[in-house]
Amino acid sequence: MTKQNTLQARLAQSLDKMNKRESKTHTAAPAALPVGEDRKCKKLSISLFKTDMAKLDGLRSFMETNGQRISISQAVKLALRTAPLSNDLVEALAAIRAEDGRV
Repeated sequence: MTKQNTLQARLAQSLDKMNKRESKTHTAAPAALPVGEDRKCKKLSISLFKTDMAKLDGLRSFMETNGQRISISQAVKLALRTAPLSNDLVEALAAIRAEDGRV
């Protein structure tokens, strides 16, 4: 056997052993939560302006500096669930309508 064949054979054996070890160490994924009425969601499509995307990027950056990488979808949910219900919303809606050019 040549030196190259011996090296290849040892490498193949080593890879086989490693693959067997990795296959033994995998654990099963946790079971999915049951889908109840409160767990159903509705898919939406929204259009956002550059200012909206900048705000989302800022929110995502803030969360990342706190050790949480979040998706755009999670950032939108976070903003919705933490938005205070106040008269500021009425002013914000007026600004949104002016920017959208709709009534």
